[in-house]
Amino acid sequence: MLIKQVEKLKLRKEAELLVLPFLEAEKKAKKALWASFEPEFLDLAPIKNGDFFGQTDESFLIYPEKEDTLEKRLLLWGLGTEKKLTLESVRHSAAALVKKCRSLKVKKINLLFPSRIKNLKKKELFSALLDGLYLANYAFSQLKQETLEEVPPLLEEIALIGLSAKEADLIKKKALIAEGVYLARDLVMGNADDVTPQKLAEVAQSFQKLSSKIEVEVLDKKKLEKARLSLLLAVNRASALDPALIIIHYKGSKEKKLTALVGKGLTYDTGGLCLKPASSMDTMKCDMAGAAAVLGAIRTAALLNLKVNLVGVIPATENAIGSKSYKPGDVYPSHLGKTVEVENTDAEGRLILADALSYAIERFQPDHLIDLATLTGAISIALGEEIAGFFTNDAKLVKKFKTASKNTGEHLWHMPLFNEYLKNLNSEIADLKNTGDRKGGSIAGALFLNEFVSGRSWVHLDIGGSAYYSKPKGYYPVVATGYGVRLLIELFENGL
Repeated sequence: MLIKQVEKLKLRKEAELLVLPFLEAEKKAKKALWASFEPEFLDLAPIKNGDFFGQTDESFLIYPEKEDTLEKRLLLWGLGTEKKLTLESVRHSAAALVKKCRSLKVKKINLLFPSRIKNLKKKELFSALLDGLYLANYAFSQLKQETLEEVPPLLEEIALIGLSAKEADLIKKKALIAEGVYLARDLVMGNADDVTPQKLAEVAQSFQKLSSKIEVEVLDKKKLEKARLSLLLAVNRASALDPALIIIHYKGSKEKKLTALVGKGLTYDTGGLCLKPASSMDTMKCDMAGAAAVLGAIRTAALLNLKVNLVGVIPATENAIGSKSYKPGDVYPSHLGKTVEVENTDAEGRLILADALSYAIERFQPDHLIDLATLTGAISIALGEEIAGFFTNDAKLVKKFKTASKNTGEHLWHMPLFNEYLKNLNSEIADLKNTGDRKGGSIAGALFLNEFVSGRSWVHLDIGGSAYYSKPKGYYPVVATGYGVRLLIELFENGL
C-alpha cells in the first residue's frame, strides 16, 4: 500500500472516497466535533440531524450533492472523545477505517489528517495512525480459491491531507516496519509442510541480497552434532525433516556491543510421545512465531540501516512422533553440559532454546540476549492473549522494555523469576527436569531457560498468546500477529 502526504485539501487528486475525521463530544450533544482544520464539511446533514456522533469506530457513508467532486462518496469517521484518545485507540480506529474501506471494496482514498487533537503530539498521532493503517491492511489469501470465496481487496493508496513533505520519512519507515510484520505473519500462517526448517533458512539467506551488512550461516545436522546441540537433536529425532540452526549476522555499528536474538523455531509441534489432543494440534504451525519475529526484526533493522549489531539464532525443527521419538523419563545432555530429564516431550521449546542460548553465549559472547518463544499456554491463562510475559535477570532493562511496549502497543507484563519455584525442576537422575508444577507454568519455563544463560543479561518473552490469537481483532486482521517485530525495532532505535 502506498501512503503519501498532501499538504492542502485543494491539492488532492481524485479518489474513490474522502474520509473526514470527527471527535465525540464529551457531554451528550447533537453534534460531532470536527477534528481537522478544513471548515467546509461542518454543515453536513448527518451531523446536523444527529445521525452521527463521532463515537469510536463509528462511520457514516454519504453521497455529495455535487457530481463534480473529486470523490463520489464521503465517509464520516469517528475517533471517540478526545480525553480518551490514546496512541492505541488511534491504531484501533485506523484499523476500523481500513476494515470499512475494504468492505466497500475501495482501493484509493483521501484522508484528512485529524490535526485538532490536544492531548497527543502531532508526530505521535501520525505514527499511531500509520501503524493502524499499515498493520490492518493485510490479508493471507494465498491458500484461498477466489472462485469459492472472494477476498475483500486491500487498500492500494491513501493520500493523507494536511501533512507536509517532511513527513515522508516516517511514512517510509513505518512501511518497512510493516513489511517485517507481514513477513512474520506470512510465515506463521503458512502451511507447516511449506514453512519447514529449511524454508526458514532460505528466508534468512535471502536477506543477504537486501543488505551487504547481513551474513547468514546454517548449521545442518552434522554440524549440530559436532557443536553438541544434543537437546535440539533429541527433539528432532522423529522428524523426516532435518533440523537447522540458522544464524543471521547484522553488523550495523562499528561498536563492539552485540545483542543476540534467539527465536523458537518449532515449525510443527505434535507434542511428541506426550501427544497433544486434536483440538490443540491444529494451531501448532504457529510454534515458530518466535523465529518469525526474529527474521522480521532483523530484516527491518537492516532496511532501516539501524546502528546496532545483531546476531539472530534460530533453532528450527519439527517435534514429530514416530519410532525414533525422544522419550519421557530419559535423560539428555545439553550444549552447556547440564543434563535434562524429559518429563514431558511437549515441553520441547525450552529444550531447543536452552541449546541455542548457551551456543550463542559460547560462540558470540553477546552483551544481551533476547529470546522470543511461544513457550507456554500458561502465559495466556495468566495474562490473556494480548499481553506477552516478560522475564529478565537484568533489572536495568525493565524500564526500556516497558517504554518500548507503551510506544508500540505490543503489550507485555513484567513476570517474576521466582527462584523458590526452581525446586519444582529438581530431578533425582539429572541436573534438572524440563517441566515442573502446572501452577506457575510460565515461570517454570523461564526459570528453566535461566539455567542456560550463565548469568548474562537476558530477556525472555513468552508470546504463547500474543503471537497467535484465537480470532482476528483490532489491527490484527488474521490470527497471526507478528508480535515482537515492532517492539524490537523500537528498542534498537532507542538504545537497548
